[in-house]
Amino acid sequence: MKIVKREFFIGLVVFLVPVFLGTTLSAQDVSDKLNMLEIVISNLIARVEALEKRVNVLEKNLSPGISKAPKKEITGKEPAKAVPKDGFEDLGNGFFIRNVRFNPFGDNVLFTGEVANRSEKNYRFAKFILEIYGDHDILVKKEEFTIPDLPKESIKSFEAMLIGVESGMIGRYVIHSAN
Repeated sequence: MKIVKREFFIGLVVFLVPVFLGTTLSAQDVSDKLNMLEIVISNLIARVEALEKRVNVLEKNLSPGISKAPKKEITGKEPAKAVPKDGFEDLGNGFFIRNVRFNPFGDNVLFTGEVANRSEKNYRFAKFILEIYGDHDILVKKEEFTIPDLPKESIKSFEAMLIGVESGMIGRYVIHSAN
């Protein structure tokens, strides 16, 4: 069926293009262009499939059976924790965070801070999970956010928009690495 559609399309193009352009176009030229388009589309499909495989591998690595680093909690209600000299809190997996802010942005919140990658890996996309708790320690929102291009031994500022959360709803929060 694909061959029939392709040949029909070639015939249609060979017939219509000269009518509109007033020139003659050989069937070979049209066929060459279609072949090049098929190659480009095939390459794009291969890239998408490769990305899907990478996502599947990452999802398998995050399955519930795998042990993860314990969550670190940062709250305003608890006594101050011992913080390393440079002000970073440990998120696990070699990631650290500091200068976390939740700034009102209309009916939403702009979540900002700095992340340090002290692991042995360069990350094209470093993933983190933010859990926001409100009054009575009830989970208000659980949000995954990604920081692109985070090489090892680097510090990078980030920002993420939290939709549907008002700054007054945030009693405490927990952030941990999802890598």
